[in-house]
Amino acid sequence: MDGHRKAYIKLDDLLVNPENYRFDPVENQQDAMLVLLQDQKDKILNLARDIAQRGLSPLERLSVKEAEGGKYIILEGNRRITALKLMSNPAELPDDYTYKGVFEELHERYKDMLPAVVECAVYAADEQDAADRWVLLKHTGENQGVGTVPWNSFQKQRFESRHKKKKSTALQVVDLLNENGVDASGVLATNLERLLTTPQVRHALGFDFINKQLTLLEPEAEVFQKLKKVVARMNAKGFSVSDIYHATDRLNWIQDVLGLQPAPVTPAPAPTPSPAPAASNGSAATPASQPAPGGTPSNGTAPSLSSTASAGTNTPPPQPAPAPAPAAPSVYYSLVNPTKVLPQTIPGKIRIIYKELQTVHVTGSRQAPHAVAALLRILIEITAQEYLMKKHDFWDDRGNHFRNRSDRTLTLDELRDKLNYIANNCGLPGNIAKVLRALLGRQLMTAELNEVMHNTIFTADAAAIKGIWQNFESVFDYLIGEMQ
Repeated sequence: MDGHRKAYIKLDDLLVNPENYRFDPVENQQDAMLVLLQDQKDKILNLARDIAQRGLSPLERLSVKEAEGGKYIILEGNRRITALKLMSNPAELPDDYTYKGVFEELHERYKDMLPAVVECAVYAADEQDAADRWVLLKHTGENQGVGTVPWNSFQKQRFESRHKKKKSTALQVVDLLNENGVDASGVLATNLERLLTTPQVRHALGFDFINKQLTLLEPEAEVFQKLKKVVARMNAKGFSVSDIYHATDRLNWIQDVLGLQPAPVTPAPAPTPSPAPAASNGSAATPASQPAPGGTPSNGTAPSLSSTASAGTNTPPPQPAPAPAPAAPSVYYSLVNPTKVLPQTIPGKIRIIYKELQTVHVTGSRQAPHAVAALLRILIEITAQEYLMKKHDFWDDRGNHFRNRSDRTLTLDELRDKLNYIANNCGLPGNIAKVLRALLGRQLMTAELNEVMHNTIFTADAAAIKGIWQNFESVFDYLIGEMQ
């Protein structure tokens, strides 16, 4: 033991150290306080407000050494005592000091609550070296574990999650890695958080956050292997936040890490036909019309069986166009991201329609916007209905009426009625409810999709359908999360 003693010392008997290691030596306590104020500026003001409201930290005693006249010089805690002294007696500051009014205001408001005595570890005047050992350890880092070992970014988030009762997205991913024996401590939480802000990145990795909870969209083993690649790349020499700073950077980066190939923006050109065989008279034979992709001749008419048969054995029958390569997360032609998978606990028909929306193209050379609009209309209807049945006691009375068991007079037979009820009566989070009300207010969710299905001249617009889904997808994800 180093021989110090514990004592409660009056604030007036504590002196701010004129030989504080934070600055060159000065003549007296007042000069020491002014130098600290000049060096720390707002930090001292913030510290003063915190001490006034919460008191001194019970985790850290002040260290002092004995001085003449029953006084004690501060060895550790000069900032705290400066803030406390100036709140207790603002007159110690010159009248022209810029922030004197702040300390006067704190004095008037908290003067009866400020401590008059402070718990200290007291050293004899000739024992400063023993005290300075502890001061050195406090202010010079880990010192191979003897000093204070700071928390890394994930440890900070874990502390916050226990107090806020929710985990950050990055911490949930790190916990998954830890459970599988992978150490991600070398990865900065801020970098992982930034990477995961892009939905396409999450979907490429095989998971998403539904209601802020990590939800696997692919088998855990596959997700785990992908995340291992992310951790390895982020720990590799040369990685920096600039690699994933913008959304496009993140998409390119994850494609490279996972070995994905971006889908072509335009369809590949048709192969060049081979030269026609020579005719019997020695001249080149006139080439037959080449079928367009999908088997339709260039004149726009479908080929008949007889016409294909009479073309001769040298002319092969039209072949179907090759299936396009699976779309990468950043480029796809379907309305719904084809890499996203709904949890198996979701009702089967929702998953079936959702899967169909991942395969039918809404843009590109094979676009079918009317089919997509019809499927989207079905998806919205059955999702709303299943949500109300599972969460709010509705049922189908088999008489074409959708009723509430608690209020038999309430019926929601039209899609617009169901969605309005969900938006206004089901306790949706504010941002989700606002999105749904906005879509309903502009009649995008019901009238426009209904017109596509029932109006003989209303034409589906791919951009408009994509706009509906881009806004409704957050509502859909919320409802799906609630149904699990």
